[in-house]
Amino acid sequence: MAIADEPTDEDDRRLGKRVAVGVGYLLAVGAIVPASLAPGVAVSWPTAFVISAVNIVNLAVLARTRRFDRYVIVLLIGVTILPAFVDLALGGMAASSGGFLFALMGPLFAIVAVGPRRATRWLVLYLLVLLTVIVLDPIVSSVIPLQPYSLRLVFWASNLSVPLVIVFFLLRYSELRRREAQALADDLLTNAIPKSIAARLKRGERRIAEVYANTTVLFADLVGFTPWASWTDPDRVVSFLDGVFSRFDALAAGAGVEKIKTIGDSYMAVAGAPMARSDHAQAAMVLARGMLVALAEARREASVDLEARIGLASGSVVGGVIGQRRILFDLWGDTVNLASRMESTGLPGRIQVAPSTWALLGDDYVFEERSGLDVKGLGPMTAYLLVETE
Repeated sequence: MAIADEPTDEDDRRLGKRVAVGVGYLLAVGAIVPASLAPGVAVSWPTAFVISAVNIVNLAVLARTRRFDRYVIVLLIGVTILPAFVDLALGGMAASSGGFLFALMGPLFAIVAVGPRRATRWLVLYLLVLLTVIVLDPIVSSVIPLQPYSLRLVFWASNLSVPLVIVFFLLRYSELRRREAQALADDLLTNAIPKSIAARLKRGERRIAEVYANTTVLFADLVGFTPWASWTDPDRVVSFLDGVFSRFDALAAGAGVEKIKTIGDSYMAVAGAPMARSDHAQAAMVLARGMLVALAEARREASVDLEARIGLASGSVVGGVIGQRRILFDLWGDTVNLASRMESTGLPGRIQVAPSTWALLGDDYVFEERSGLDVKGLGPMTAYLLVETE
């Protein structure tokens, strides 16, 4: 069954190949059946042996060359023509009790084996062969006597069950695979952009841009990461960063904060967009504090001496989707720039907030004022460092 397998084949491709090989084995043996049922027809046995031999040779060539496309062409011809031979060998359509239904497996299997576009030609072949059988039916039915009732009853039972069962399981398998693929695509999309934005894209929206009036933007950066990474084994660098950011992702999801992106060792998130919430500043602070704890745990586990600077700023932002191939939901505006400056001018292991965030959180937390802080692009301003009291 695995004679056509290639190491690079995906699961669907490998399954399709093995099904095709199995059909080839069945045809090599199944061609003998109609000849044994209609021994009085002169052409029965020669035709049966030719069909059987062609499938055996086709399988042998496939095993030697691994040229699956050529194998499938010969196989589909056999799948389409063999039922016609059975139909005529048994005395026509009435005597065979609709045995030509099996030929429908040809175009249906072609959808899986060669793709939906190329399968159309096999449907045309099926219809042409069916037309030929209809034209020849009066001739063969007048020469070959009607089969016994008991045999025709068996034919009806098999012809009305086997093809339909095969079609059912083909459709069932295709639908299950389609749903799995759709679920995977949805997961990948919602990992790249927020679920609400992904839903709008799937509905057909192409230009998504919104103003979110009340948000808190968070930036975090690992202090000293670049020099540490330059002399550390790459596997260890990637493993550590993946572990840290995975913890951050879990904390963001738990706090109801939307991760926007990571750039190198920097992490950006927002509370209040794209889903509005009145406690956006509190949610962002919960995430920020959790990030420091998570980094401390990761640092102990990996024996890495790295601290994080975290900056918060609150206000309005513009959010939208950019790109066509690798789409990204991103934020722009003064609030974003200010949050970035709060991070870059902060202190290792501390959370620094802008006045806009301090005004929303001042009654809930203790802060240390930093007056006259020179913020690039914004000039001197006051910022606030969180003081942990627990």
